Amino acid sequence: MKRLVFLLFFLIGKLSAQEQLEKNLVFSGYLEAYYSYDLNRPKDQLRPDFLYNFNRHNEFSINLALLKASFQNDRIRANLALMAGTYAQYNLANEPKWARFLNEVSLGIMLHEKLWVDVGVMPSYIGFESWYGMDCMNLTRSIMAENSPYLFTGGKFTYIPNPKWEIQLWLTNGWQNIVRNENNKSLGIGAGIKYMPTDNVTTNYSNYFGNENPQPIRLNRFFNNFYLLYEKGSWDAIFGADYGIQQTLLGETGSWFGLIASLSKDLGKKIVLAGRAEYYSDPNAIILNDGLKITGLSANVDFSITKETLFRIEARRFVSPEEAFTLPDGNFIRENTAITASIALRF
Repeated sequence: MKRLVFLLFFLIGKLSAQEQLEKNLVFSGYLEAYYSYDLNRPKDQLRPDFLYNFNRHNEFSINLALLKASFQNDRIRANLALMAGTYAQYNLANEPKWARFLNEVSLGIMLHEKLWVDVGVMPSYIGFESWYGMDCMNLTRSIMAENSPYLFTGGKFTYIPNPKWEIQLWLTNGWQNIVRNENNKSLGIGAGIKYMPTDNVTTNYSNYFGNENPQPIRLNRFFNNFYLLYEKGSWDAIFGADYGIQQTLLGETGSWFGLIASLSKDLGKKIVLAGRAEYYSDPNAIILNDGLKITGLSANVDFSITKETLFRIEARRFVSPEEAFTLPDGNFIRENTAITASIALRF
């Protein structure tokens, strides 16, 4: 009889633990396909090299395919997400092949009811745009987002004293690295401060400091990002700014900056219109492969097919004061225009 009671309690405990695990464990996925046509018709099928999303010309492609498992209870949280697509192919081109599939791998522990520490590969704390296109106001990512980190590998402290404030402190393997450069053992540091004074206003400041050159020569980088998000009824507006400085091999200090303003309007429950104006200046080629100054304009219309499915189409134009964009005959012009369509599914 005692053995039977023990077995009964053991089975009840196992079932309870299984139910709790299923409650705390969540599986999700994201899939985004696209077609983009660049009116400059590049021979290599690639759009300008400062773009890492939606950058294949005249072919149907998958920008991001992602599967994710998340676990969280009162004191522990963990995430594992694997990905494929042109976003992973071009954003992580410098990583080892095995690391190019990693989107997120992290483990967090609650040190206090308002303080968490997380370690691993995690989404960037810089900027307002995500690798999930459905969460972004515009179909394509801004030049600022494309040329600042989408992810960091390291550790972070997150302190949320109340619903209006969130403070993060980071120690990283450098500027968007999964595997640290063998010739650069320097770590990067950064901070992010988010303030939400009302339900419809969000302000955010974040920064990063680190050495971006193989040792023993140090070329320190100091980067700053600010954005303001305003939501009112059917209108959303975002303003963002980047500013960075970095030492050069000539002993001088170079700088770059970016500006962006986006506006969107809901037209009923199924259709959204959005527009974006941006400017990016990196004349010393600190971030971009070539020193450029670029003005960009875009407009997109979104159609919600279902709650989980979104179809979008966008026209986007870049203009540079210099002939920075190539033509099939090898000549260069000052303008670049493309039409992009995408369909995204979240599950």
